[in-house]
Amino acid sequence: MHRRRPLRDPATRFLIAANVGIFVLQLLAGSAWNQVEQIFGLTGEGLRHGALWQLVTYQFLHGNEMHILMNMLGLWFAGRELEPVIGTPRFVALYLAGGVVGGLVQIIFSTGPLIGASGSVCAVLLALTSLFPNLPVMALIFFVLPLRMKARTLGLGMVAVSVLLWLSGWMPGVGHLAHLGGFATGWAFGLFYRNSLGEGNSGWRSVPPPLPRDGGSGPRAITTMDEVLSKILRHGIDSLTREERRILEEGRRPRR
Repeated sequence: MHRRRPLRDPATRFLIAANVGIFVLQLLAGSAWNQVEQIFGLTGEGLRHGALWQLVTYQFLHGNEMHILMNMLGLWFAGRELEPVIGTPRFVALYLAGGVVGGLVQIIFSTGPLIGASGSVCAVLLALTSLFPNLPVMALIFFVLPLRMKARTLGLGMVAVSVLLWLSGWMPGVGHLAHLGGFATGWAFGLFYRNSLGEGNSGWRSVPPPLPRDGGSGPRAITTMDEVLSKILRHGIDSLTREERRILEEGRRPRR
């Protein structure tokens, strides 16, 4: 009997399904949904009165179709690459932490309510670009023009645009500070994850490709976490050998 392989990105798929499902309920509820947002959207007043659940629940509410579409596209783009590498528990922790930090940063400077997964998605995106700065990615400029660039360039560009929009006051209905808080969370995660593997001090360091064997033309056996990560990003996690999967699993375990 053929056994189905486990999903490589179960949390990414679940989070997208949860966000979309809640948004469908929002559309069906109509104006009655306003009261739901008052309870589960993030506000400074709510936090002062002990509604700490808002730091998580606001991440699953969205304002309109474009809002959820952009967030879920970003989550799908980055999540399906990042989750298999860092593991599902770390991925979920990163996602939720990005939303919490982004929400707190935004709420310090506004009264809210704040809704949306943007801080969470920004954390996932920056974690990916900081762990794999030289990964080639395709970005859609103005959502139309495809442009190929390195992940480092995409990450820096997203941060720069958010800073510009915040300082200029453009698009005042958008939580630019929540984006920046998420970006900071993702960058910090990439930095500390690298350090936990003993791979240097910079979250922007390149992942080197496998080196050739001495005197041969083929690649030598992969023996380091850096090389395993490089192979995953080039050929997918399914291309790993049993030994390479062992190296990946050992690298995921926290050091004591």
